[in-house]
Amino acid sequence: MTNSAYIIIAANLLPLVMTMGGAWALNEILPLYWSESAIIGFFALLKILSAGGPIARLGGSRGAPTEYTRPEAIPGGAYSALAMGAKVFIAGFFTFHFGMFMFVHGVFLFGFVLQGMHLGKATVDPMSPNLWLHYLWAVKWGILSLFAGHAASFFMNYLGAGEYRSARADQCMSQPYPRVIVMHFTILLGAFVSTAMPAAGPVLVFFVAAKIFADVHAHLKERARAAQQAPAPAMPGN
Repeated sequence: MTNSAYIIIAANLLPLVMTMGGAWALNEILPLYWSESAIIGFFALLKILSAGGPIARLGGSRGAPTEYTRPEAIPGGAYSALAMGAKVFIAGFFTFHFGMFMFVHGVFLFGFVLQGMHLGKATVDPMSPNLWLHYLWAVKWGILSLFAGHAASFFMNYLGAGEYRSARADQCMSQPYPRVIVMHFTILLGAFVSTAMPAAGPVLVFFVAAKIFADVHAHLKERARAAQQAPAPAMPGN
């Protein structure tokens, strides 16, 4: 595994330890992983804007994808501005689409699932910022830990290892969705099972551990894909 994968595991140890110790339950785990989705989206946005690979567009007689060359390789400021404008457009679309996904999921989670677990029904405005902050503040250290893990991966791999040079903005836009969907499916399944069983603690711990495994697997898969897209090193004398 890569060093950044170990950092991802370390960042996830706090929620795992807190769950194993019984200090955190669904009230903490579900908001924590909702916030991690927002963190993943934040760094995806940075990747889109800093992607140095070709900008894909639809073209050709059959709608086959064609590509602009990398912005820095295009002579003339107009084409470079066009490439940057395309990335800004992709970033704006991603912000709206992913933001709506996070908002709808947040209303469902904070306003109905977490409130309904204790009150039988939602009695607080599901869109109240105070309600959301109440749950997120309780896991602030977990949020900081996960943010640090994703930040380390971004700076070590995407920037430090030069993945941004061949990264495509459209691919960066689509990358977060499978990871977020798998993560939330795993933890929501754990929430359903744990609420249906008397001894919920061990079940929740198992699903938190499964989420970490899925997170690391997605991280390594992303690194492998980036390595495949990286341009081949130039031969000596070329």
